[in-house]
Amino acid sequence: MIGLTITEACYLEDISRSTWYRYEQKHPDIATKRRRWEKALSIRARVVIANKIFDKEKPSAYYAQWFLEREMDRETRNAQNELARANARKINAEIERIKAETKRLNSNDEGITKIVFSDDLKPDDEQKGNENDGADTKPK
Repeated sequence: MIGLTITEACYLEDISRSTWYRYEQKHPDIATKRRRWEKALSIRARVVIANKIFDKEKPSAYYAQWFLEREMDRETRNAQNELARANARKINAEIERIKAETKRLNSNDEGITKIVFSDDLKPDDEQKGNENDGADTKPK
């Protein structure tokens, strides 16, 4: 059925989707035709709009404007989707970085991070430092 999804066509014909798919398995050429039928209405509508826009006798500014607005909406949605995907990749990279840092902190690795933290945990009178290195923590 032209322009309908499988679910819609099966509902109108009062058959189950599984029945349709079993039929398609027995007749593989029907699957190709079905995909064409699903898109036929949309394609035909675009052809009609294109004919209105390119009509030699009376081109339609209304259809041209309508078409451009839809194109802009589509481009905006695509840009928003790409931005959302980029943000998701950034968040996932940050999550992986935090996991790696957490794993390193929880391991017995005596890296520079643990040295700094272990010195910060000492009481003020036990911390070492002098005025030259900017680490003098003793009150004056």
